[in-house]
Amino acid sequence: MTRPPKEILLRYFRGACQPHEQELVELYLSMDTDKDYIEACIAEAWDQLPAREDTSPDGPGLEKFMREFEQRKKTVIQLPPDHGAVHGSRFRPAVWMKVAAAVLLLAGGIALLTYKTNVHTPAAQLAQQEAILPGSEKAVLTLADGSTVSLSEAKRGEIALQEGLAVEKTADGEIVYRATGTAAIKPGAFNKVATPKGGQYRITLPDGSVAMLNAASSLSYPVHFGEKERRVKMTGEVYFEIAKATGSNNKRIPFFVQTEKQEIEVLGTVFNVNAYADEAHQLTTLVEGSVRLKSEIDNSYTVLKPGERAAVGTSVMVSPANIKQELAWVNGNFVFQREALGSILRKISRWYDLEVACPPELANITFTGKVSRSQPLSAVVAMIAATGKINVQLKERRIIVTK
Repeated sequence: MTRPPKEILLRYFRGACQPHEQELVELYLSMDTDKDYIEACIAEAWDQLPAREDTSPDGPGLEKFMREFEQRKKTVIQLPPDHGAVHGSRFRPAVWMKVAAAVLLLAGGIALLTYKTNVHTPAAQLAQQEAILPGSEKAVLTLADGSTVSLSEAKRGEIALQEGLAVEKTADGEIVYRATGTAAIKPGAFNKVATPKGGQYRITLPDGSVAMLNAASSLSYPVHFGEKERRVKMTGEVYFEIAKATGSNNKRIPFFVQTEKQEIEVLGTVFNVNAYADEAHQLTTLVEGSVRLKSEIDNSYTVLKPGERAAVGTSVMVSPANIKQELAWVNGNFVFQREALGSILRKISRWYDLEVACPPELANITFTGKVSRSQPLSAVVAMIAATGKINVQLKERRIIVTK
């Protein structure tokens, strides 16, 4: 790792650095190199501190500070190989700021970032970035009769009755279906859940299967599933946990997910489907169970095993899946593993409800790192600008990336 600039080290030991600078220095210190240089920086930073009342034997003198430094180096942070996530105890003397941070390993260097952006960001821009909040639980439910319900505004409890089913919103904000037996079942009745940009939602389908929709996604499904098959249609990105179901003949009822480019057949499994129209490939990532894909492009069939991912474009390509990365959004994070800037910006655009502009020559720069989806836009702006080779501007709700 490249040694951080000396001025950052001095600010760090004075307890005056920015959070993202702090994490950068902590990673550097964890490498346990440049001992003489580090001690010299500590001494210089100590001299730069304002007047201190340290005349007592237990006062925070330089020698004591040095001893504390060496003692705490035994519990420095470690950087494991999985996605650059920070685990373990943190190395921080008493004067260090207490702040949680996310890690970003960049193609051109290493930077560790928190929700605060670069200190050189103009105050007006920073305020605007902080004001743009992340997405939240919001969606619109379209019922079989064409009426719509805003799920973010609906109160908990029963929100609709249709086709012998009650549609309820739980205390956790999830939508579930409950049989009432008060009406005759009509075939062909469908519901649809759609999330806007900046929204996500979790729903339990009438058969007990769970679906979680990412931003700018939709899922259409029958109010009552049939005896021969269960079939839904989706756009965007949806995470599924499929419940096993059997018919009156005790045979399992297969579950089908239909997208523009593929049909996915499952029996009982956990998987994620990314089928955004602005992506080059539709991705199906299998966590457990088994699925069979039929490509609508060439009518070919592909069977996936747990831990595999299928990319459907002009053909079908199967490769090992990075489960933590593919399902990071379900767990409330952005996780990037050598991911192109263009792909990252599209995810940011959907989650923060923004437009983005990025030259083609910059869109292929790859990043590896992690940041929480619960943080304001400023965290992501800091993330993509951290190399110093990319300039990021925010004009109204439009991110503009330049060299």
